[in-house]
Amino acid sequence: MSIASLHTTIVIIGAGPAGSAAAIALARTGIRPADILILEAKAFPRVKVCGEFVSPAATQILEALLPPDRLLAAGARRVHEMVLELGPRERPWRMPAPAWTLSRRTLDDLLLEHAREAGVRIQQPARVQSVDYAEQGVTITLADASVVQARIVLHADGSGRHDPAGAVPARPGVVGFKCHYRPSVPVVGVRMRSAPGAYIGTVQVERGLATCAMTVASRLIADFKGDADAMLAHLWPAWSASARTTDWLSCGVAGSPYIAPGHPRSFRLGNAAAAVEPVGGEGIGMALWSGWTLAQLMVQDGPEGTLNTPARVQSAFAAAYRSRLRIRRPACSVAAWALARPSLVSALWPLLAAPGALRGFYRLSGKPAHPSNPQAHAPVSRDLV
Repeated sequence: MSIASLHTTIVIIGAGPAGSAAAIALARTGIRPADILILEAKAFPRVKVCGEFVSPAATQILEALLPPDRLLAAGARRVHEMVLELGPRERPWRMPAPAWTLSRRTLDDLLLEHAREAGVRIQQPARVQSVDYAEQGVTITLADASVVQARIVLHADGSGRHDPAGAVPARPGVVGFKCHYRPSVPVVGVRMRSAPGAYIGTVQVERGLATCAMTVASRLIADFKGDADAMLAHLWPAWSASARTTDWLSCGVAGSPYIAPGHPRSFRLGNAAAAVEPVGGEGIGMALWSGWTLAQLMVQDGPEGTLNTPARVQSAFAAAYRSRLRIRRPACSVAAWALARPSLVSALWPLLAAPGALRGFYRLSGKPAHPSNPQAHAPVSRDLV
């Protein structure tokens, strides 16, 4: 498709969970799918540094976006249990709602394909060079010098660097790592390991593989000269580098409160809007929630209402985002801080036996919002651990 002189209504920069969720939801709620254009810089399938666990707080939204049978056919697993590991000790909890595990390679592909099937236009790969804002619209210039004119733009690229408010800052002193490996026995549930200066998460994904993701203090990386296998073996003696099936990926860890967009015709989603500590699947969960929630707000006054008065939607979206983050963001930060201090976790170990310990964490921002879209798919009830 040539977009040398394309005029459209809504441009979404980024086809990850936030961008694709917004596109699918918008296409279902009254905006013509042909008026929605996703610009994605990378070719899919692609891998990302991610724990590959979707928080139970986002289960209903994920199942509304993607039919559960489609998730299962792709190899996704429905899990019910979280296990905290401290040395040889384990503390299991039943999660307050079922959750899903699936590689980002597959999840991103599924969501984008679902958006395409809904009639949303997709240009990929298409790298954005610049975004210029005016009172009546937005001009997006791509790296190949082609231009797209839009009424509004949604920044779902993980950084928001093309919004006038600027890119999301990275948290100093920590780095995220991720690889896939083939476990000797299946990983049941979601496992979180407390380690000095780090926390480690493992989940089973598709094709018999498991994900190992860790957030590590920069000083540890320096101590081990960047050797992720040696570092992980120190933090988790059961680790065997021979089980690893992919190279290690690493990136900075985003961290910021809600960032208001810098123009009335700009919206920020997912990590581009705010970044919670990636504990317990909250990263993907917030991305899906933000795309879904913005779509619902955008059609409350009809499509033309949002396009003509985007500032009203910005205000409502900001209020919803800040409400969801108010306790959830500091709680995730405290959880990550504690996990990187095994002596503290050991001291708290007796308290962690309380049945409501994990349930309270996932309900900090209230009950997960049930998708109200009449086209939403009903959640399945089968036990698929």
